[in-house]
This record gives sequence, C-alpha cells and structure tokens, in this order.
Amino acid sequence: MPTISVPDAHGGAEHVVEVNDAKVRQFVDRVRKVAKERRKWAKREHIACYRVYDADIPEYNVAIELFEGKGESEGNRYCVVAEYRAPASIGEDEAAVRFEDVLAVVPFALDVPAENVFAKQRRKAKGGGQYTHEQHESHVAFTTEPDYLKQTDYLVELDFSGYLDTGLFLDHRVTRQMVGKMAEGARFLNLFSYTGTATLHAAGGGAFSTTTVDMSQTYLDRARRNMQRNGFTGAPHHFVRADVTSWIVQEAATSHRYDLVFCDPPTFSNGKAMGERTWDVQRDHAKLLQAIARVLKPEGTIVFSCNLRGFKIDAAALDAAGLSVQDISEQTIPHDFERNPKIHRCFLVKRAG
Repeated sequence: MPTISVPDAHGGAEHVVEVNDAKVRQFVDRVRKVAKERRKWAKREHIACYRVYDADIPEYNVAIELFEGKGESEGNRYCVVAEYRAPASIGEDEAAVRFEDVLAVVPFALDVPAENVFAKQRRKAKGGGQYTHEQHESHVAFTTEPDYLKQTDYLVELDFSGYLDTGLFLDHRVTRQMVGKMAEGARFLNLFSYTGTATLHAAGGGAFSTTTVDMSQTYLDRARRNMQRNGFTGAPHHFVRADVTSWIVQEAATSHRYDLVFCDPPTFSNGKAMGERTWDVQRDHAKLLQAIARVLKPEGTIVFSCNLRGFKIDAAALDAAGLSVQDISEQTIPHDFERNPKIHRCFLVKRAG
C-alpha cells in the first residue's frame, strides 16, 4: 500500500500515512488550504463550528465539519466526516476505499485526535426513502452557537456517533440568528424542531413564550436540555411530542396563536407515528403552510426552510390562500456554505396585505 507524508495542520511535523491512492495528496492540500482561511474567519466571527470541505474534489465526495468543544468539552476539537453518495462514475468499492483514505489523513490535516474524528455514512433504506445508518454508542460533547444580538454564546449538546446528524445544522446558523432578532416579545412556535436550537435563539432574543414540536422524544429531550443549560426554563417554554402535520390542525381548533413560526421540515418522512401517511416536502409544503397560517396572528411571520435540491415553492397555491412569499435563501447562506448555495432554501411567509 502506498504512503504519503502529511504535514500537521500548522505545517510542522510530517506524518507518514498509508493510503490506497496517491491522489489523496490533492485532497489533503485542499482541506488544509480551506481550513486555514476558515480558521481565521471563524475566530474573527466568534464561531466555534464550521464546514471546511464540501465535496470540493469529485473523487472525494464528503463533507467535513470542525467543532470546538466548549463547556464540559472545553479544550477538545472534533471532526465529522459525512459521506455523500458517490458519483455514478465511481463504483461503491472504490468510493469505500477513498472514504477510508479520507479518514486516515484528516486527523493530521486538521490537527484533530483520531478518536475525535467521526464518520457519518449515508445509506438508502430498503425500498428507498429515508437515510439510515448503523447505530453506535453516543459520544456526547458540547459546543457553542453565537448570538450577535445579545453578544453571547449558547451552549449546545452534540452527539457525534449515535445519530446520523450531530444535533446542530451548521447551514442554518444565519437563519437561527435571524429568528433570534425577530423573536422579541413574540409567541414563538418551532415545528419539526429537531434539537431546538432555533428555539434557543428565540428565547435568547426575548420571546414571550416558546413551543417546540417534534415527533422524536429523543430530539425533544435534547431540545429541553439545550434550553435548560442556557437558563431558559419554566412555564413559558413548552415541548410537544407530536406529528406536526396532525398537531397543527388540532392547534388551529384552540385559541393559541403565534407571532413567529420556524418550520424546517424533512425532505421525506414515513415515521411510524404517521401511520400509512408519508411526508414529501415538495408535494405537501403548500398544504402545511396553509395550516400553519391558521395559527398565525394577523401580523405574524412564518420562516420556512427546506433542504430539497431543486425545491420550488408553490407561490400560486399560497397566493390563492392569501399568503405572500419572500425568498430570502441567498441572505441565509453562511460563508462556510457559499460554495454550495443550494444547501437550503428559505422563505418568509405572511398573510397578504
């Protein structure tokens, strides 16, 4: 097996690493170059977690994110290497070999202990649909998310090995900060809340109350812990385990109304709690937004986002329902995702007129 010599992240000691393909040198050079720029940017912007590589070289089709440990994890650095589906021109065996090479060189290229480098491999479930992965024992750590409005940082729980995602979607960093700025005095609702980081920003931004809804009790528990660690506890903060599409219809029958709603649904879902139904964001988003509008105060705002490539919002259906749409996708893409501006779409939805 060939070897390459990899300088450490600071250009110091050389490390001899066994790899399967000498082409990995190009990958290492690219990662180190981008990481150097991102490190300076992150320090300037007081950002502890950021993406350093996003399939820049087609042969190495992965995303790499760095996390600085804070709180109980202070002084530690972590790295997540997430595998994308290989291009059609590259066979599965070849892609697996290249993924092994990436994992071999990343600790030296980014100065992260090998035991703190975590692989996230995405595989289609049988019959298509959601991505799955093999479960492992969770490795929990903590980092921070900046709030420029309050000139503070929020402590956030991460799970590097137990789930496919860590618990913090970095591409929505700007979106969460925007939610915080809009939340002062608002009754805030977070739908498909995941681990509740948008709720954290809303609470920090001065929301009058928050309601956090997700179908997963695991994610809700983490959302509650994230809030508690940052001092947001008590009666104003509610956590609801429910299928959002059913719950929002039931909520409309109550007197509860919201000033600000954040809705970031999955692309596709067929969870057991949904019974025979499935969720498809392209097919179902207009109907969902119309339902959300029924719990929205007259001057309220929905911040709606999704990660489906090629997503097209049904402006005609929303207009017919008396809703106006503003596409704010471009202004919500963080610097570390500028190379991939289609990472998400984001819209402001309000009642027309």
